Amino acid sequence: MGLRSRSKVLRESGGGHSCLRLLPCEEEGYRVLSLKKLAFILVVMIAMTPYAARICKASHEEIPRITIEELKRLIDSGTDVVIIDAQVKSLYNRGHIRKAINLPWKTRVTLTDVENIPPDKLVVVYCDCGPGESDSSDIAAQLSSLGYFDVKVLADPSIRGWIEAGYPVEK
Repeated sequence: MGLRSRSKVLRESGGGHSCLRLLPCEEEGYRVLSLKKLAFILVVMIAMTPYAARICKASHEEIPRITIEELKRLIDSGTDVVIIDAQVKSLYNRGHIRKAINLPWKTRVTLTDVENIPPDKLVVVYCDCGPGESDSSDIAAQLSSLGYFDVKVLADPSIRGWIEAGYPVEK
């Protein structure tokens, strides 16, 4: 059986119910799934969407935000600020705020991950996640739970806005 015929989705009727032939498997190369089962799966997925959205958009609104203009003023005035880029290393390497430390998002930040970051300094975390700043706000919340007292999130448009404003970045 060719690749094209194996990847087709076919509808067949028979025995009083409708079925879909889906992906290749044991019997005749296709798995048969009743429309009732498929509808149930779709209903469950739709019902879970609001919960998944809350989990994925954990914006940690309790963490204060700072605008790109405010951060630029702090840097220009010589304020001792630690800047953390929460993006993956490949995005960090494409361009980041000057002197930013790369700490890609992870589910659990440990003291070992942040041993070189003084807990008594202002820490500003950013990502490029858009409104809600989910990765940076999660890292900021984790830092707060590790004893960092002055942690802020760079508000959206975050690094995009920083670059669009012509503020310095390094690669």
